[in-house]
This record gives sequence, structure tokens and C-alpha cells, in this order.
Amino acid sequence: MHVRRALALAVVGPLLLAGCTGDPEPTPKIPDPTTSSSSPSPTDSETPEAESAEEFIRRWAAIEAEMENTGKTADYRGLSSGCKACTDLADLVEGWYAAGGFINWDGWRIQSVKPRGDSGNEFVVKVRSSPTRYKESKSGPLKTFDGGPGAHLLVLESQGASWVVTRKAEVPR
Repeated sequence: MHVRRALALAVVGPLLLAGCTGDPEPTPKIPDPTTSSSSPSPTDSETPEAESAEEFIRRWAAIEAEMENTGKTADYRGLSSGCKACTDLADLVEGWYAAGGFINWDGWRIQSVKPRGDSGNEFVVKVRSSPTRYKESKSGPLKTFDGGPGAHLLVLESQGASWVVTRKAEVPR
């Protein structure tokens, strides 16, 4: 994300500065807003809707798979505040990549996200996990997991318009 911002500034900055010359101002080609026949809808000025728990869980799961496939843990850690199992996983992934290892995993195919109890922040996520290939170090043996069905309890905490995972545990399917 930071790379995109830097690239955007590098491209847009010179264009903006090009308008700061001593030449006469060009005539704007933007139509006068008072002549517009459509009026803005009420949602034009409202803030975006908050991310639902299920939307967040699906996004978080995709970021977990990305983390495992790249070794880059910052985004995952940012969405997993206070989650010991998440921190342990991120530490393990960093260690394997630092030792020259890798992980190839296509992630979870989420089959359902169901609230657990009345708390509004605990969810049972039923998944089908993809097979995994990995090496814990450059010279280590190639290892595999078959993948298959699973279920996880995710405990979320609301954070602004989104969420963070505070606990992750496997549960019976």
C-alpha cells in the first residue's frame, strides 16, 4: 500500500507542479455545478459503511494466506491484535522465511461464518483448507499437509469501521 502511495505521488506530483507556472490560467472545462440536472443522493456525503464481521473474516483469511505465501507478516499482525495463536503463527512464518524456507498454500475456502452465542464478536468459521507444501529452512526437507475440512473459532474486537482478531482456535467441526 505504501508503495502505491509513493508511486502515485511520484506520478501526480510533477503534474500538479506543472500547473504552477507564470502562464495565464487555462479556462476550466468543468461544467458549472449549478447547471447540473441531477442532485447528489443522500449517500454521496455519508461515510462508508462499516465492514461486517463476515467481510472482515474473509479479508483476514486472505491476508493470512498471503502472509504464509510471502513471509510478509505486517498486515496480518495489524489485523490480529492480541491474538496469541496469530502472533505465534506469524513468528513461525517469519522464522521459516528467514531460514530460507517457504510455504505454498492456497488458503481456506470459507464455507460458513456463524455467530457463536450472543456476544456478537465470536464466530465459528467452517473451512476447507487447501493442501500445503513447505520447508522450514533452505536445506530442510519438503513437508506437506493434505488440507481438508476444519473449523475455527475467531474472536473479534470492533476497531473503528472494522475489526481485529483477538483469539483464534480450532474447534470441532
